[in-house]
Amino acid sequence: MDDGHVNEKIPESKPEFYYSEEQRAALEQLLRNGDGAFKTRLREDNVKDFLSAREVRWVRKSFQEYDAESDPESCDSASPPDSNRDSGVHSTYWPERSDAEVPSLDIGWPGGGFYRGVTRVSVYTHPPKEKSPHVKEVVRRLIQESSKVVAVVMDHLTDLQILQDLLDAGTRRGVAVYILLEAQGLPHFLDMMNRLQITALHLRNLRVRSVHGPGLALSFGKLSGPLCSKYMLVDGEKVMFGSYSFTWCSSRVERNMITVMTGQVVDFYDSDFRELYAMSREVDLYREFNINKPAGVPLPMCKAEAPNVLPPVPITTSRFQVSIGDHKQVNLKVPVHKYHNPKYSLVVGNNLGLTGSLQDLSSIRDSPEEELYSVLSFCLLDTLYSDWPENVS
Repeated sequence: MDDGHVNEKIPESKPEFYYSEEQRAALEQLLRNGDGAFKTRLREDNVKDFLSAREVRWVRKSFQEYDAESDPESCDSASPPDSNRDSGVHSTYWPERSDAEVPSLDIGWPGGGFYRGVTRVSVYTHPPKEKSPHVKEVVRRLIQESSKVVAVVMDHLTDLQILQDLLDAGTRRGVAVYILLEAQGLPHFLDMMNRLQITALHLRNLRVRSVHGPGLALSFGKLSGPLCSKYMLVDGEKVMFGSYSFTWCSSRVERNMITVMTGQVVDFYDSDFRELYAMSREVDLYREFNINKPAGVPLPMCKAEAPNVLPPVPITTSRFQVSIGDHKQVNLKVPVHKYHNPKYSLVVGNNLGLTGSLQDLSSIRDSPEEELYSVLSFCLLDTLYSDWPENVS
């Protein structure tokens, strides 16, 4: 919006040519007045016919006029909206603004911002080549080996086996599953999901949202473009992308190619998925499947490993070890030479009636409390004497 900036007209011969005001005006004539007016406008502006017959049919089918209630100028008027009237405010030049809260990846997402390693690439085709696995096997193996997150961006997702793998990953292994679907493919996805007997447990680790292409905004309506991206992120470490759609026909009768990559390139797809997720629309699966949403469902967590319980710290000396935490399970006995050693006479004394013979010690039977007391005392004295200078008597 720099006042001093003047948009330079770029000729069609330049690679950077993208937008043409003449094409936009001709497109509006096509939608307002038909094919004849479209051809006439092209001749007047000396512009080549840039739409194929297939694209013309798609434009007419996908175009949607703006809602009259959303137009502030038409809100005050009781007359019906006139599509031929130019409001003067072209949404082509003004980006859409929203005060809606950005959706969060609430069931977990791997951290980023670190080096992911050297990029490595593997390519698979259907039909398979050189005894390689078929594309559906590669996709299912990636899902079944996931442990943290599976994020899918797809135009159509109707393959029952892949759907079951995604549900099993969320329910059995606690994997967070995010699915972004093209808006037109959403009804077919819901229809196939209904065949799998979905319960509330399946939806706990599953988030599904719909998204569409950027489209083209005109003065009186908008062309809604589809989502054509197809890729799947696994654990923030691998990405699969290509022409393969997650459908039965795509894996059986169509010719497809996918690429599986690891390394630093995954960071680009990580960022792209979060951007698409932020602009997507929520799909309430509980309402779609008529399932009562449980109140206060805790956030799903992956199965945590059992904490390593450290063994009790033993009291050790150079010749004798005992663990305080095991004194009730272990039959503690003080080595006989400890009693006979003169340096322990301070503890044993004459209360034991020692005569100096080792045979006398075999008859000593202390109670558990007295025996434990003796053990601890011997350990303490043994530690002190082991550190005592040898030249001190």
